[in-house]
Amino acid sequence: MGGECGRVLAVANQKGGVGKTTTAVNLGAGIALAGHTTLLIDLDPQSSATSGLGVHTREPGASVYEVLIGQRPIAEVVVSTQVANLSLVPSTRDLTGAEIELVPLVRREYRLDDAVSQIRSDYEYVVIDCPLRSAS
Repeated sequence: MGGECGRVLAVANQKGGVGKTTTAVNLGAGIALAGHTTLLIDLDPQSSATSGLGVHTREPGASVYEVLIGQRPIAEVVVSTQVANLSLVPSTRDLTGAEIELVPLVRREYRLDDAVSQIRSDYEYVVIDCPLRSAS
């Protein structure tokens, strides 16, 4: 792709149970099956996209949580899936506490963007399954 950046698509909604994860997984798989290199990022602590793709994080510390808190670069946690051209950044329940842990960290609002920018040129599409945002 020579320096081009992949398109980033975020699947988000304030209401739960509306099919965000189903949409993100099917969108990612559909794009991948059409022959495009695709990365799906599971940002939901319920890890439904991760388990829905049949991925079980075997290695502790190999999820989007470690990326967000700065323990690992995103490239180290990307895993392949059974769908051709579809890779995944898995989630775990550890992500539940990330919002609190991110408070004292520098550039906390940009951590995902910074991480994705490291590998964005490796994919034609990046699909993000966003978590349910709790009411504040």
